[in-house]
Amino acid sequence: MICAPVSLNNVVSPIFMFYFLPPLFGVAAVVNLVIAVLAFFLSTKFFNIKIPWIHKLRMLISLWLISLIANACGSLFLSSIGTLGLKIHLNLVDYYTIYATPMSALIFAVAVLFSGLILYAFAYFYLNAHLTKKQAARIAVFFAIIAAPYPFLIPTNWFY
Repeated sequence: MICAPVSLNNVVSPIFMFYFLPPLFGVAAVVNLVIAVLAFFLSTKFFNIKIPWIHKLRMLISLWLISLIANACGSLFLSSIGTLGLKIHLNLVDYYTIYATPMSALIFAVAVLFSGLILYAFAYFYLNAHLTKKQAARIAVFFAIIAAPYPFLIPTNWFY
């Protein structure tokens, strides 16, 4: 058996930097919390949904954790595509300049879409237990659109 080292490439999402710089997890979590708060409160105001304050807080924390899980799933998707590309000796994903090739840009866009779909599914499943189906679907769609991991689409070469 040939043992080859598996390397995790530096992806735009800080998930892959958490091993090296653990404070980045706190930064990503706080940014995700701010986005979750804005998306949740805007959706409840926009759709005129009345929820008691204590239930709003519980839903907000749950949706925040769901968005962290969805971002991690998108990052793992990008990592698996990159690892697959290394194993078959193809450069499928360019993590530093993601718009260098159409395939790389497409894979990053699919990762954002994949994370958004996971975010919608988990949010709908959670909210369906606390709200009506129509309200749960509306908030879940709004939340998935606003809180999708769009920073995946920002190339790292813009920062250094």
